[in-house]
Amino acid sequence: METTGVVILLLLAQSTLSLGTTREYHLVHQWKNWTEAQSYCREHFADLATIETAEDWDRVKTMFDSSGQLTWIGLYNDINVWKWSLNDTYLYRDGNTEVGDWFVLQTDNYGGVEQCVVIMGTGILNDVNCNSNYSSVCYDESTNEHIQVTEPMTWVSAQQNCRDKYTDLTSIRDEQEKEKIRSMIGGSHHWIGLYRLGWTWSDPSDSSLRFWLNTEPSGGQESCVQASLEGWADRPCDLEMHFICSVPMMKVLKVVVSSEGSVDLNDPLVQEAILNNMTKRMKDSRIPQKFRLRWRKQPNGKVFN
Repeated sequence: METTGVVILLLLAQSTLSLGTTREYHLVHQWKNWTEAQSYCREHFADLATIETAEDWDRVKTMFDSSGQLTWIGLYNDINVWKWSLNDTYLYRDGNTEVGDWFVLQTDNYGGVEQCVVIMGTGILNDVNCNSNYSSVCYDESTNEHIQVTEPMTWVSAQQNCRDKYTDLTSIRDEQEKEKIRSMIGGSHHWIGLYRLGWTWSDPSDSSLRFWLNTEPSGGQESCVQASLEGWADRPCDLEMHFICSVPMMKVLKVVVSSEGSVDLNDPLVQEAILNNMTKRMKDSRIPQKFRLRWRKQPNGKVFN
């Protein structure tokens, strides 16, 4: 088994560069708003462009001319989609609110960075920056009780604290529950479990790479992202501009595996160990692309003949 591992590592070291890029990009010279551009890309390519690495962005920048060209890419912020941390449920479904007039959610997404919600002493809910420090209200499912945590912390820290000690940050299911929480917190702001999904890719990819221009994103109703040679900015989605589509490219990396001695390469435990070894090597090599490793069986049901 030790010898097999050495052979695999040597082969991978020689093969890493053959993985290549993960996407082809196509600049479309048609004037469309962001939604129309998304539909066009999905019909003719795969989706609006996702940019996962600095190398991807370098390739996209070669498409821009010197005229200050602006294009849509696939990054957007759906400011109307909210979720509860507790039970991971959506606040809105099909554009309709699940709550009554007593539920006042006041949002402006100021600066494009207000993704989490506090309840104010008035009972109004307000979106704020998740990195702000506030007290919080937890919920304990076993006792059906709300617990006030007065120590200020960020939303993520408050969520973790509630999950560690109770069940989660509280949701608000009805007017009676809101009034109970409001009377508990007095006149101060407290985190609750409501949050916005934030900036996401159309495909959807989980890439966190951003190349914002200075002072961007500016927020408000500017929920779609334009790219230029200088960087990215959020803009109203109904503006019309050219756009960039992308197509994921699947690369197959063929690795020859050989063994010395009495190692049975068709042993499931040996195969699992080999895949784990290969996965570790690829991650250690900082390969930026996503990858999936699997064995391909022969017609006789075996991987190795």
